[in-house]
Amino acid sequence: MHASSSAAVGVLPSGAQKVMDKEAYSTARWLYDVVDASTGEVLLSQQAGQMVFTGSTAKNFTIGAAYALLGPDSRVTTPVYATAPVSDGALDGDLVLVASGDLALGGRGALQGRFTQAFTATTIDHVYGDLAPNAVKNAEDPLAGLDSLATQVVASGVSHIKGDVVIDDRLWKTEPGQEGPVPPIYVNDNILDITVTPASVGATASADGSPTTSAYDVVSTVATEAGSDVSLAVAADPANPRLLTVSGTIGADAGPHLAIYRISDAASWARTLFIEALGRAGVTVDADPTARNQTDTLPAQGTYGSKLQLASLTSPPLRAIGAMILETSYNTGANAVLCLLAVHAGSTNCVDGLKAIRSVIEQAGLASNGVVLTDGEGAAPASVTPEQMVRWLAWTQTQPWGAVFKAGQPVLGESGTLAAAGVDSPARGKVLAKTGTNAAVDPATGRSLFNVQSMAGFMQTNDGRTLLFDVSMSGGTYPDVMTGIVQSNNDVAEVTAQIQQGLSR
Repeated sequence: MHASSSAAVGVLPSGAQKVMDKEAYSTARWLYDVVDASTGEVLLSQQAGQMVFTGSTAKNFTIGAAYALLGPDSRVTTPVYATAPVSDGALDGDLVLVASGDLALGGRGALQGRFTQAFTATTIDHVYGDLAPNAVKNAEDPLAGLDSLATQVVASGVSHIKGDVVIDDRLWKTEPGQEGPVPPIYVNDNILDITVTPASVGATASADGSPTTSAYDVVSTVATEAGSDVSLAVAADPANPRLLTVSGTIGADAGPHLAIYRISDAASWARTLFIEALGRAGVTVDADPTARNQTDTLPAQGTYGSKLQLASLTSPPLRAIGAMILETSYNTGANAVLCLLAVHAGSTNCVDGLKAIRSVIEQAGLASNGVVLTDGEGAAPASVTPEQMVRWLAWTQTQPWGAVFKAGQPVLGESGTLAAAGVDSPARGKVLAKTGTNAAVDPATGRSLFNVQSMAGFMQTNDGRTLLFDVSMSGGTYPDVMTGIVQSNNDVAEVTAQIQQGLSR
């Protein structure tokens, strides 16, 4: 193990050093730690005892702690209750869906036990649709779970709801996240997907929302221009929040392009979509489907009568959800898992999930002052030393769920946030690691500063050894954010691939 966490160990492969010597990194520092998993021998190390922003490598702590405390096979169940008995098909009361923190609610193939995502070498999942030009919708039906619940409600004998339809979202107090609120209810990731299709040059492009719903009206002012460049924005009308306007430009040669609108009121969104699902199943609902969700008249939490339960939906196992979060670096999902940890500890305050993670970090024997976490996703100023991250990875592999944790990591050149990196590298498929990014933009120049671009995980050498590693670059600069995202991710991946090759006997 480490004789001194400040002393450098080993010599980097020349290919890795060549990447580090690029102009973009003239102002940067590189921190790394590479350890043989079987022997604990430190093979390469530089500044491994210094703190550096985690970026999303912090999700290794969140998901690992969730596996430790909840179990990788744990599931959550979302029940639906009536607040009064059903008589002759009529419910003279309310129908209540009790949010459970299920991140898909039957979408992403969850009814079949899957939790699919859309990261490939050329596409990115829609959860990053407001950042990435190559984002695409998930191929699975996001309303499958609500349709299943609606069908069950009909099977219970309900054909007419005289009262309201309500989403009970009191499981935890909704917290803010990097990409918006983190509530206990999710349908289509609380995103309205909007496909913008160019028209002829000079004409207005079309914009179609998905899933199809009365929750929002979408209008387009997008101008079609020559070429293939795309610049889109989506905004709600201040006077009518249900009216969304898509503005900007799209090239006539660009083809259909995805824009997204993040839902701020998840409970009202889910309520509208549930009422519409009930309608498709043949249930008449007297309440206005586009009204705001109201919880004032709900019974006390935990007091719903089991005899009045009409339907339920069970999530895929946590291992499927955890893998999707790690592979796609799904920030809202990681924060929701943090909230589930708080609920498991008996709290509705998501911050208490950090205490749960900290308890597992202490169980793993890490130095507390070498790990700082502020949420589940790894937003700044979350920080770690490479040495402590590697110790965490080593500890996970001593646990019954260690293989599940390792298998859920993005794979170089093949899956998740590493799908597009190292595709032609000899190390392809031999590096499994969580990526992390934290960047800022200089508003005067548009240049971007990457506080961190990192990878932390596992590599398999050509002779069959397993190595644990953390490689972090801090301080690289680029002409703009998108250039930085692509270049820094590829460069850190290349450094890691060179290390994998250099340490293979």
